[in-house]
Amino acid sequence: MLYKPEAFEPLSDEPWHEERVRNRIRAIVADAEAAYSPDTVWPADEWDAWKCPLPLMNLFVGAAGVLWALDALRRRGHADGTLDLGDAARRLVERWRERPSFIEADEFQLPEQRESALLAGGSGVMLVAWRLAPSDELADDLHARVLANKQNEADEVMWGSPGTMLAARAMHDWTGDERWAEAWRECADALLARRDDDGLWTIRLYGNTYRGLTPPHGVVRNVGALLDGGPLLPDDVREQLMRETAGVVARTAVVEDGLANWPYPEGGGLESEDGPDPAPVVQRRTRNGDRHSAIPRREAPTRRGGAHLAGRSAPN
Repeated sequence: MLYKPEAFEPLSDEPWHEERVRNRIRAIVADAEAAYSPDTVWPADEWDAWKCPLPLMNLFVGAAGVLWALDALRRRGHADGTLDLGDAARRLVERWRERPSFIEADEFQLPEQRESALLAGGSGVMLVAWRLAPSDELADDLHARVLANKQNEADEVMWGSPGTMLAARAMHDWTGDERWAEAWRECADALLARRDDDGLWTIRLYGNTYRGLTPPHGVVRNVGALLDGGPLLPDDVREQLMRETAGVVARTAVVEDGLANWPYPEGGGLESEDGPDPAPVVQRRTRNGDRHSAIPRREAPTRRGGAHLAGRSAPN
């Protein structure tokens, strides 16, 4: 089975009603603003806080992400609000600098350059703070983090340079400052240089080595970060990257009755009835053709029943 239907809400027969959805968005925003505290920011779900000190502050599952969402909803006209987002962002930066919030578990080895991560580190906090309360000091801090993250061994969007490339691209769009374009190109060149000959990246994260496929930890978002560069990525590189990545996606798909799903690491299995399949020993193909065994990939706690969405595959 490609996925577990019981892990997802079934489609409803209730017709779409735009105003009901808009009202619900406004209610969620009101609840979120009411839950904010300058001292504890937002309460975190126990699973999301796994092995991390509270409060959670990062862009992925923390206060920076909530601030980003509230700001985006305001900018798009979906909700109003009274919370001073700029003040909340400044407080968050101060708190992060005083004590960053990272996984505290010996069995999960974090990247050496963890502070620079976009979704799980300080770069995301600084990016959101600049968006809500821009200053030269925040821009300089973020720029330094982007460049420091260029050689992060975790070649994925959560921790590595693909994530901070997204930050550089956003800052270039917002400011027009050419230093952000230069930083993006420098990181893109380094990321492409680390790409294996068959179109995948070898990711070193949490003490494991594997070649990932999924958006958070793999080729899909790495390529997305490069393509998101727009005119910063040369046309010939873009065309080759799209063509070769299409081949990667096609050859790694698990197809069943016209539907397709993808394993987490290359060579891994899909989710089983009792959760993730046993961790496979994954291998890396080096540029000289040798293959080196890596240690088994270990999983963080997984919500029971989780699975990647299956998608309709192209006809044979």
